[in-house]
Amino acid sequence: MRTSFRNFAAAAALTAAAAAQAGNVGISAGSYYSPTLASALTAQGNTVSAVDWYNDSVLSQYQVYIQDGSSYANADALDRFVFNGGTLIQLPWSFTHVSFTENTAVFGPRWSGTLREASPAIDVLAAGDWLLNGVTLPAAGTQTIGREVGNEFVEGVTPVLAWEDGTALLGYRRYGAGLVVGFDVHLTTSDASPLSAAWSNQVVFNAVSAVPEPATWALLVAGAGVLLLRRRQPE
Repeated sequence: MRTSFRNFAAAAALTAAAAAQAGNVGISAGSYYSPTLASALTAQGNTVSAVDWYNDSVLSQYQVYIQDGSSYANADALDRFVFNGGTLIQLPWSFTHVSFTENTAVFGPRWSGTLREASPAIDVLAAGDWLLNGVTLPAAGTQTIGREVGNEFVEGVTPVLAWEDGTALLGYRRYGAGLVVGFDVHLTTSDASPLSAAWSNQVVFNAVSAVPEPATWALLVAGAGVLLLRRRQPE
């Protein structure tokens, strides 16, 4: 019995460690790529690679893929990546230049273009959401940002933040075993004010470090329990 319990505890500990450990992150690198975000993620302990082309095999190397719309995009490969457990983070231009699949879209089309401006006020739509853990939002006008204007959340998305003009800022959706996060602030493009700020970096850190939902944990624990019971059965 003690051996079985130790096996169960070890399995649970390994599962928890695997969920909490730093990950392999790919960031799409287009014509205007800036390593600002990559440097911040590397400092946090992640392994980060700039990617100029990918397919299913390339994406399988990463736990997280950050898509910028000025770069190469393969919507079908990203769909499979998310469904199989990956986390996709969509930054500006991706949701205006890439036709994501129905299952991986977070934002709809914009009604205006890209702006470089003093940061507008931010409306919190889901106070206490896990993506906002440790995030202190900036006051209006305190930073210079680049963003898309006029895009809205699509059906099935959990909205978290919006710009004061109603433009969707931050939201996410689950698909298969994975996660898609949309974040409407330029973080990788050198022609639209890449933002190296504590609040935006923390949002991305939270997304990169996402752990399974409680239901997923329950399944993992149940699986470990089945293994324990099987070990107790006589040969």
